[in-house]
Amino acid sequence: MGYLNYIGMILFSFIVVGALIFYGNEIPSAYLNSFVFISIYIVATANINRCVLPYRRQQPGLVFVSKQLLLKHLFFTIKKGYSVQLFLACFIALTFLLVENQYVIMILALVVVMLSFASQLLSGLFNIINRILLLLQFWYIITSVFEAVIILQIVQSLLIYIYISNSHRIPLTTGLSFLKSANKQQRSGNILYLFLSYITSNKILMILIGALVAVLTYFAQSFLTKIENLPALILVYINFITILEILIGSKKEEIVLDKARVETLQASLIVSPYERFKSSTIYLLCLVLIFVSVCGIVGVMINTSDISIILKNTLSLPLIIFIGVVYFRKTELLINDYEHKLLKLSLPILLLICITIFTITS
Repeated sequence: MGYLNYIGMILFSFIVVGALIFYGNEIPSAYLNSFVFISIYIVATANINRCVLPYRRQQPGLVFVSKQLLLKHLFFTIKKGYSVQLFLACFIALTFLLVENQYVIMILALVVVMLSFASQLLSGLFNIINRILLLLQFWYIITSVFEAVIILQIVQSLLIYIYISNSHRIPLTTGLSFLKSANKQQRSGNILYLFLSYITSNKILMILIGALVAVLTYFAQSFLTKIENLPALILVYINFITILEILIGSKKEEIVLDKARVETLQASLIVSPYERFKSSTIYLLCLVLIFVSVCGIVGVMINTSDISIILKNTLSLPLIIFIGVVYFRKTELLINDYEHKLLKLSLPILLLICITIFTITS
């Protein structure tokens, strides 16, 4: 999936550049400055190559690494793993310079990128302080207090210099006690954690997908508002029910989705029904659909200011889990050779429930 990260990063960069060229004069200066600053930081520091820097896990006393070798390793890692991102960030900065002719924001953004890379060497309490300073910089950029940003960057530089110069004398370099104990614990490998990890690892791609979904729901809501004042997410739910019905069917032989996994989970009497559902592919599809629906709600909010429509779209999100539970239970019953006539009516019943709920509230 690495090439998708590259495609997403390049598309995001060209969207930023296009916004600067064609809409730079229409955006207020304060918003434009914060937009460019945050965009340069996101593009330059996005770890699309999955570079793993081992500095924070290093335990002083076991292995001694000179500061010179440490900095050389960091430099060549950035040069090799972040070359594309840095080129795109410089391209955005140069475009902003040519369009707006402002040096301050460009310099501050590039400095915060360099400090972000240098802060990879920090750990423990120093790393926490560095994160707080970085968040404060974002806040003061949004509020256009550039003097405070400069002061914070100087403080951040001194913090990094003090750490690197005295790392062998500072007892907190390996991290706080509760952080160390947390690192020793094995993280849960459930589907929700894996899904959230994938989202955080592919932020640019997720932003692009979310923007596309928001645009589609924007036009869908415009269409449905004229017809019956229905929420746009009803189209998502109807398609979700239809796809699950096709994948599961009405007989054991027709099951395409998760048949082997459900059989394995049912073989263990220890696993509760709730845990079986959380280990299924249907649960993963529900999580994906919730993410898509949340992005769609953004498009709905841009389209209309009608509180009733926004609430109907928002409050209907639990329907996704309800639909997933119904079809997961249907899969279990079919695998157990329980082919009741009511199971064949799951599609029309669920469609009737969804349409009735949204029609009555309209």
